[in-house]
Amino acid sequence: MSFPPHVAPRVPRPRGLALVAALVRNSLEVLPAAVYREDFVATPGTRAPRAWVTSPALIKSVLLDQRDKFRKLTQIRLLGPLLGRGILTSEDADWRWQRQAAAPIFRPQDLAAFVPAFVQCAERAVERWRGGGGAVRSMDEDITRLTLEIVAQTLLPGGDEAFMGTLQDSVRRMQRSGGWDILYASMDVPRWVPRPGMRRGRVEARIMREAVARRLRAHRAQPPRDDDLVARLVAARDPETGRAMDEQQLVDNLLTFYLAGHETTAKAIAWTLYLLARSPEWSGALVEEIESVTGGAPVRAGHLERLERVQQVLKESMRLFPPVPMMSRQAVAGTTLGAHAIAAGTSVLIPIYAIHRHAARWERPHEFDPARFAPQLERAIPRYQYMPFGAGPRICIGMPFAMMEATAVIATLLQHATFSWAGREEPEPVARVTLAPRGGMPMRVGVRA
Repeated sequence: MSFPPHVAPRVPRPRGLALVAALVRNSLEVLPAAVYREDFVATPGTRAPRAWVTSPALIKSVLLDQRDKFRKLTQIRLLGPLLGRGILTSEDADWRWQRQAAAPIFRPQDLAAFVPAFVQCAERAVERWRGGGGAVRSMDEDITRLTLEIVAQTLLPGGDEAFMGTLQDSVRRMQRSGGWDILYASMDVPRWVPRPGMRRGRVEARIMREAVARRLRAHRAQPPRDDDLVARLVAARDPETGRAMDEQQLVDNLLTFYLAGHETTAKAIAWTLYLLARSPEWSGALVEEIESVTGGAPVRAGHLERLERVQQVLKESMRLFPPVPMMSRQAVAGTTLGAHAIAAGTSVLIPIYAIHRHAARWERPHEFDPARFAPQLERAIPRYQYMPFGAGPRICIGMPFAMMEATAVIATLLQHATFSWAGREEPEPVARVTLAPRGGMPMRVGVRA
């Protein structure tokens, strides 16, 4: 099943004040049209030189082969004040030991125990919709609440509505000035230069960190248990030194898993439901598969691998609407990428949104066709051509958790509900740290008896 294009490259590319306005509004608007068809696009001669890289071979060089020459400076600048020195925002040895210590937490065979929690939270969402008589819902907000409940139940059990509301409200307030944060970081403006939302961002970061620290203390005051992720994180040790995470690192990583874990998964699920609402053939095929695999019973861990079409649709959704639409690195030393010289200080931008729609690498790149992720076809896709969870050594540590969660949630929702698009226009993807629909995602929900 094909699907029509959404946001096409905007030409001509804005310049001057128009460029600044576009960056603040939606950084997808400033992607050069060439990144959708070329391997390398440079913008030299500026105060902050940039190179857009879309070739799988060149991306592999940045993220893996020459990773010692590139640093995650922009993301650290954007998220460091909130996430401290956790796995997402640390570098070198500090990152390496935390990654090694936390990796066993996310083994798929251990995560299977959380599938009942995924299903229960999805069923509660359906109950909130029941009785609405086909009412229009803000699906992006409903799914964000659902994934936040999942993270709260599996990562740090005991978080009540007030705790979850604190996090969600603070994230919303911080996102209002997210475009300015991205603009200043991309132009390498000194950190001390005032920008809209700067003070508010610091306040909200403090509120969220204090809320997580309180939950951590309350969790530790309870009888020990080993069936939640925080207990595993507290028990995690550096395999080489036996070192444990201190209090600040625990807060850094818990907040990282809270925000990265629920925000990106929420976006993936919401965009998937949108695509299914616009594609009744695939929606029907998924309902049939789910019934065949589960027999109408609640989704279990053993069902997930057999829900092949559900996973194909999810993967195609993350191709068209990657939850994290952009990655970046900064060259800390002069080097070359293929035939291209890269000077120290150059920002190397990896536009995942454009890479996933690249005309030279995908047939009908703007069309919705989950069949391209059938097992025999998916195996032929180069590793650095499809990166909804990043790639290289710093690939998202929570990828197995996110895939299991999204598959279980989508299957459970489709067991009990139908979805139809209720917007006047197709949603415009807006790139912040994650890919959000401008104006929300209004959908009409019908709950089966």
